[in-house]
This record gives sequence, structure tokens and C-alpha cells, in this order.
Amino acid sequence: MIRVNFHRAAVVALLIGASVAGAAQAASPATTPAAPLSSGTNAPPPVPAPVVMIIDYEGIMAVSKAGKSISAQADAQRTAMQKEFAQKENDLRTEQADIEKAHGTMPQDQWEAKGREFQQKVQSYQHDAQLRDRALQIGFNESKQKLTEALTGVVQQLAGERGANLVLYKSQVPLYETSYDASQEALNRLDAKLPALTLTIPKPSDLAGGQPAAPVAAAAKTAPAAAPAKKK
Repeated sequence: MIRVNFHRAAVVALLIGASVAGAAQAASPATTPAAPLSSGTNAPPPVPAPVVMIIDYEGIMAVSKAGKSISAQADAQRTAMQKEFAQKENDLRTEQADIEKAHGTMPQDQWEAKGREFQQKVQSYQHDAQLRDRALQIGFNESKQKLTEALTGVVQQLAGERGANLVLYKSQVPLYETSYDASQEALNRLDAKLPALTLTIPKPSDLAGGQPAAPVAAAAKTAPAAAPAKKK
């Protein structure tokens, strides 16, 4: 009974609505119906369903053959530089001690000349150390950029094969379906494409500001400049 009554009420409402609409059309002049909004030139295109692929960029860069290769080369270069710098600093400290001991055993002008010469050595060493450290960092960053470009090419190829239209960094996705993760396949392809990468370090003299430090113009009236502090 309820369904029958509801149906009849709906029919009555439909008839009433039709009567009102007919009266409104009779009362108003005929007009051209407006085009639907969806047919306008500014209508947005349909949004495709997302097909997700997740890539662990940081992890792949770290454990890939090429990534390990450039990291090992950079570590070896840095270790060698630190050993060389430590020896140079020891030599400077020894020279500084000798100059200080000579104070009072030679004319003042000669002692001051030795002080200026030593100060120039310290400045030259510090300038050279900064440039070499900078050159190493530049070379490492450029190698990492090449590795990133190679990995990006692999990811683009994988996305095309999977039909993915949305690639996300794994570090930014706390929860996901494991089938979305293509990191292992990307790593395998990257290792096959780029099994090694040579670290190329630019010459310090080729860097901007690579000129040696300018000589000190003012005369040293006090003790010689201190040698670099010994690194722990």
C-alpha cells in the first residue's frame, strides 16, 4: 500500500509540475536555449584516472653501481687531500716555531721580512686548500647530476611501459600498494645502462677566483702569522 500511494503521489506531482511548466512557457516568449556549459571553449578536459608508479630516487642513487663508484672516488680523493694538508700544516707550524725562536737573534728588519714571507705562505696554503675542496665538491655534484639524468631516463621508460601518468618519490608516500613500487626494476636497468661513472674534478685554477692570494703589502711589525690549527 505504501508503494502504491507513493507512486500515485509522484504521478500527481509530476502532472502538477508539467502543468506549471506549460503555463510558464505559454506566458514567456520563445527564446533560443542556451548551449550547455560543457560545450564551451573554456571547459576543462576530462581528467584521466591516475596510474601510479613509485620510485625510490634517493635509495637507487645510493646503492647503484655508478652511485657507489663516484662516492668511493670522492672519499679516496678527500682522504688523500686531508693527508696532504695535514703534512703541509705540520710543516708550517714547524717553520713558525723556528721564526719565533729567531726573534732577537737577527736584525729586526730581517725578522719582519721572514714574518711577511711566512704569512704569505699561510695565506697561499689556505687559498689552495679552499679551492681544491671546492673543486672536489663541484666534480662530485656534476657526477651526481649525470647519474640523476640517467635514472630519470630509466624512470620515463618504465612509466611508458606501465602506462603510468603519475610518478611519486617513495620518501613522500608513507603508505602505498607495493605493486606501485618500480624501484628494483629501475635499479636493475640503471646498473645495466650505467655500471660505472668516472669522477672528474676540475682544476682549481679553472675555478672563478682561482688566482693565488695577493702578497701582503703592509710590513709585519709583530710576530709572524699563526700557522693553521692542527685538525683533530
